[in-house]
Amino acid sequence: MAILKLLIAMLVTSIGLLAPAAAATAPTTIATLHGDTAIEAYGDVAVWSDYDATARSWHVVVRRDGAISTPPIPAGKSAIEVDVGPGPSGAPTLAYVSCTGGCHVVVSGVDGSDPQTVPDSQGAKHPTIWGDRVAWVSGKAKVMISRLDGSQRRVLAGAPRRKCYYSSLVENPPLLCAAPQSPSVDALALYRGQLALIDTFILNDNVGAVGTTTEVRTEAITGGPQRLVALLGVGEGDESWLGPSWSDGKLYFYEDSMGAGFLVYRFDPAKDTYVSARAHTYLTGFSVIGERAYEATAPGDPRAGGICGEEGITPCVVRVSEPFAFKRARAPVHVP
Repeated sequence: MAILKLLIAMLVTSIGLLAPAAAATAPTTIATLHGDTAIEAYGDVAVWSDYDATARSWHVVVRRDGAISTPPIPAGKSAIEVDVGPGPSGAPTLAYVSCTGGCHVVVSGVDGSDPQTVPDSQGAKHPTIWGDRVAWVSGKAKVMISRLDGSQRRVLAGAPRRKCYYSSLVENPPLLCAAPQSPSVDALALYRGQLALIDTFILNDNVGAVGTTTEVRTEAITGGPQRLVALLGVGEGDESWLGPSWSDGKLYFYEDSMGAGFLVYRFDPAKDTYVSARAHTYLTGFSVIGERAYEATAPGDPRAGGICGEEGITPCVVRVSEPFAFKRARAPVHVP
């Protein structure tokens, strides 16, 4: 009996020691959201956009060293696209789309100080900054890059102009090549001399939702061939990639899918290797720092049409994820 009591006591003690460790790895909520938003992070700074119901407008939110603030950046009628990265001096710097007097890219300090409009960036979307360069999407699929003063502006490859595939309707089909329909570039991320992007287009290959395909690609900002990092056929699970996000030279992206589950991928371009980790929920924003990510959660399955802040809907939050439990993975070039 004494031995049994000792074993029970040891078991209780072990459980007590494990509980704090398990709690420490759970996601940490840092803010409540009132609308769908992307999120970006660099160093000790994270930025996102949130809706103010009283003012009926969106504003930029900055978290720095654990403190959350709203810099004096003009409000918007829709979510403000904003990125944070190192500026020319290496200090965290914002690049955001301001639609005051026409939409264009503005670069400022993280406190909103010294705002400077990037010349010839009218109609910009999805801005990203690194060093003395900023990139953005013009129209739906044209990717532009320039120095912060607008000099050395040029067009990058962006979405593919030609794709080849095998039809699933024919036995032993020939290779078919065609220009993608309705191409769009949906996200950008600069890192030193590299640009990562997420694109979406349609091919009449009868795979996925009317042949809709979404990809993750990288390219050098000086030009040259692109690298296909990930490809996903969009089916009934409304599959998509979130990110992309650079951290310590590695590229991270999030597979958001009802059918295939949720996964975080890390791609090492120096070694051409992949690892993946299980994830657990729908997101609207994803940006990695070290072994964790800043995440903006969605109000549930997007096909249900829920809205952040709506009564009866799971609250949307900004949170820091648990550490990733990565395992070796194959290149995620697949269809559901």
